[in-house]
Amino acid sequence: MARMKFICDSERCIECNGCVTACKAEHEVPWGVNRRRVVTLNDGVPGEKSISVACMHCSDAPCMAVCPVDCFYRTDEGVVLHDKDVCIGCGYCSYACPFGAPQFPTNGTFGLRGKMDKCTFCAGGPEEHGSEAEF
Repeated sequence: MARMKFICDSERCIECNGCVTACKAEHEVPWGVNRRRVVTLNDGVPGEKSISVACMHCSDAPCMAVCPVDCFYRTDEGVVLHDKDVCIGCGYCSYACPFGAPQFPTNGTFGLRGKMDKCTFCAGGPEEHGSEAEF
């Protein structure tokens, strides 16, 4: 079965953060959360490249494995989504994810705990469509 992926051409990325801004604007992403971010590889040395990264929607997603309330689920297309109605905000998924995809919204100096937020692969999800994702 084919898996959907975001492709970033590292030869063309100029670190403008347009992808980050577009994602935040389109999905009304909370302050302090970046569902997409630009990462620079080999910063300051010859061969430096930048790429746009987000949740990798892993086939064996560590966030799903550690969640004590099973708020993560996978669609038929392989997209890993998060149900904020079920999330208890324990943060285990944040620690388990090697890509830093699940994040707490922050507000002020010390942050704000609550429900996690993560990339939805632009699919919407429970937080945008009620309890059931619509595709």
